[in-house]
Amino acid sequence: MKNQKMDVKSVPVSTVQIAERIRQDVGSLDELARDIQEHGLLNPITVMEQTGGGYVLIAGLRRLKAVEQLGDASIRATVMSPMEADEALMLEISENEQRKQFTTAERLAFAERIKAVETEKGKQRRARKPRQSNDFEVAERPPQTEKETEKGKVRDLVAYKAGFSSTTQMRRAQKLAETRPDLVEAVDKGERSIYGAYEKMREDERKAETSSVEKQDFICEETVDVPAYEPYRPSAEPAPGNVRTLQGADHEHLLTNPIYSHLYESYLEAVREINLVRGEMRTRCEGYERRIRGYKENIQTMQRELARLQEARHA
Repeated sequence: MKNQKMDVKSVPVSTVQIAERIRQDVGSLDELARDIQEHGLLNPITVMEQTGGGYVLIAGLRRLKAVEQLGDASIRATVMSPMEADEALMLEISENEQRKQFTTAERLAFAERIKAVETEKGKQRRARKPRQSNDFEVAERPPQTEKETEKGKVRDLVAYKAGFSSTTQMRRAQKLAETRPDLVEAVDKGERSIYGAYEKMREDERKAETSSVEKQDFICEETVDVPAYEPYRPSAEPAPGNVRTLQGADHEHLLTNPIYSHLYESYLEAVREINLVRGEMRTRCEGYERRIRGYKENIQTMQRELARLQEARHA
């Protein structure tokens, strides 16, 4: 690899794509830019040529940014094929691991460059593969299924080459780097594992969501004010007229009449039933209010979970 003569040429700066998903802080470029302006770019950047046109940056981010800062339209670059770029990245990873412990951000940066290389290698493999007949494609191996299978293999390979134990661990590290740099720092210091940091992030998110939900307006529980039905008590009122006549007889005197007594008992039973029904109505109304509130909370929880799954799907 080292003895192989590489193709060095001038390439347009605008055609060089930076693969890193998590943008690195390149620091101040003023001194480097002045040096390039005075002496030229002594050490070319390294790029990989893409089948569809353009290049992917393999090494030399600060040099590229310094040239952009100077306003130059082109830059000297060592142009590699995907196989050469793959070998160069593996060599760089090996050399760096011997010198120092990789940080999570550095592994993620390498993972994105490895992904670009592996994706380009896949494109070249498919371009060299003889085209199958439509009948075979439909009956035996649908193109979409083959593409999805290859993407899964690429993800696994990228995670392995970048030093992650699995694709899941790499995705968790990416999520941490995007949202919780403080937890990434804890991982690099050995204070947390990637899994532990990821769970801490999820726990903090759940607490924040719960706090946010508690502040939202819900249907308040309202008790239904159903006044007790007071039965009419004729004996509490003065009897009108002459108590000796039927019209003026008081309640207690009428109770001695079997017909009146039966009607009065029926009346009291109806009053008791009314009071029971109204009490049950109050209880059910209170229960319905609680159920409505629960349904609204469930809907909001499902909406948040749906949004999280959609975000994870596109990550």
